[in-house]
Amino acid sequence: MDGSVGELLAQAVRHYLAGEWAQAVPLFQHVVARDPANPIANHQLGLIAFQSGQAALASQLIERAAASDPSNAEYHNNLGVTLNAQGRLAEARAAFERAASLKPDHAPALNNLGSVHEAEGRLDTAIEAYRRALEIDPGFVEARDNLDLACSKVVPQWHFPMMHDAPRNQAYDRALRRAAPGRRVLDIGTGAGLLALMAARAGASHVTTCEAVPQIAAQARAVIDRNGLADRITLHAKRSDELAVGADLSERAELLVTETFASGVLSEHVLPTLEHARAHLLTPDATIIPSAAAAHGYLVGGAAIEAQFFVDEQAGFSLAAFNAMSPHKLGMHLDRVPHDVLSDDFEIFRFDLTRLRFAPERQLIEVTVRQAGRCIGVAQWLSLQLDAETSYDNRPCPGAGANGWMHVLYRFREPIAVEPGSVLRLLASHNRTAMTIALAP
Repeated sequence: MDGSVGELLAQAVRHYLAGEWAQAVPLFQHVVARDPANPIANHQLGLIAFQSGQAALASQLIERAAASDPSNAEYHNNLGVTLNAQGRLAEARAAFERAASLKPDHAPALNNLGSVHEAEGRLDTAIEAYRRALEIDPGFVEARDNLDLACSKVVPQWHFPMMHDAPRNQAYDRALRRAAPGRRVLDIGTGAGLLALMAARAGASHVTTCEAVPQIAAQARAVIDRNGLADRITLHAKRSDELAVGADLSERAELLVTETFASGVLSEHVLPTLEHARAHLLTPDATIIPSAAAAHGYLVGGAAIEAQFFVDEQAGFSLAAFNAMSPHKLGMHLDRVPHDVLSDDFEIFRFDLTRLRFAPERQLIEVTVRQAGRCIGVAQWLSLQLDAETSYDNRPCPGAGANGWMHVLYRFREPIAVEPGSVLRLLASHNRTAMTIALAP
């Protein structure tokens, strides 16, 4: 093959940029045969190897290019990409860090560095890297998506409508104004710190609060500082079952307040959390807010709801076999979905949160149908008794405002035609951390 190394390299690059890899590869290889350390040829051969699924070979070639031209940030960034694809995270991180140090405005390197930090479990560092990439390039789609996904892992979106839920906030505030004055308060699961702030404003002698997610705890601390209550509230970035009296609390608390309730009531582990608090963190006569919680429901039907779970014939084909893959339960805002209410409201489970222990339960519920239709399951919502005077619930209501708690729809195996006066027998059970509802056999 005739021509100087420079001529061959120029030809190879032209073929590569045109997508003509079959012509580019032998030319790059000929360059390397003459000049084994040539960084451009090694780098391009590495990129082609990576695109062909040969990540290990790609790393070897691009590493050779980076050794020949160590100041080239792009070589280090692409080396990191090939290492990351092989799961060699520590080496990939080092390569991305090198690229970013050589070229501080290298947005792709910062985005890639964020992805490694995230894979290694350092979400706060990952978020910082994604944000730096976006400061350099606000239109960087991949960095924007990565930042949104990372933030959603730290702070699920429901936190924001939850904080805007005025009826819930007012209910907690009323209960705390009655119970908190002069008392030592423990707030479990502080989130943005709202309940702790309410308790301090209500006149608590001191508030201790905790948050298991460090990134959320850091923001809650900033919220508390900004509201001038840092001297009244002590925040710990840990789970409540990691707190200890004498270390994290000076004395046992006289009042516990919490909102660690999921839409399905139990799946944020509120019952085990309360058991631990009663045994280790509270005085024997401590007040609990809420004092009780319940799951309520009604039989539900309607075409819009049925379409969320079942499919029959579409475009002339039967798709019904696919219904076997439909989820047994689904969280949704029923306020926003037209549906038929086929029964009166009924209580599924009620939990006295002042108890010392909670056991799994299973019970049969007989529900009388009030309206004819196709029943596809049970719509369930949450009800809280804050104290003797104040309650809150999120029963589905068309046009309802912001609500952090969704509703849960438990579907039957298949829709059932029902008539007024007929009775459906339901089997409801919970294991202390999750609940299920099904038709009784």
